[in-house]
Amino acid sequence: MKTTLTLIALIALTGVLPVQAQRNRRNGAAQRAQAQERKKEQQERAKKDKINQEIDGFLKDRDRNNDKSLTLEEFVSGEGNAKAAESKFQEHNKNKDRYLSRTEIQEMLGL
Repeated sequence: MKTTLTLIALIALTGVLPVQAQRNRRNGAAQRAQAQERKKEQQERAKKDKINQEIDGFLKDRDRNNDKSLTLEEFVSGEGNAKAAESKFQEHNKNKDRYLSRTEIQEMLGL
């Protein structure tokens, strides 16, 4: 009887252990995938933060009314050559609304 119970226990354990090992491998793979996703999100967030810092730095001395965009007058005041600055403003003012938005500034700066 004792031998039979031991044999049954061994058979049960040999069936359970491989299943548990498979679960552990799947859980480990899922955790690695989640960690990679978190790392990717952190990198994307850091990239966006850097772009925003660059734009804010560009706006700092030019954006007199702090509306996070530039009028032609604000843009030209920050440039040495007014004629070239006006041409550059017109080129990057894609929607022709007389303001350079953050998106337009980002494109102009090549970010």
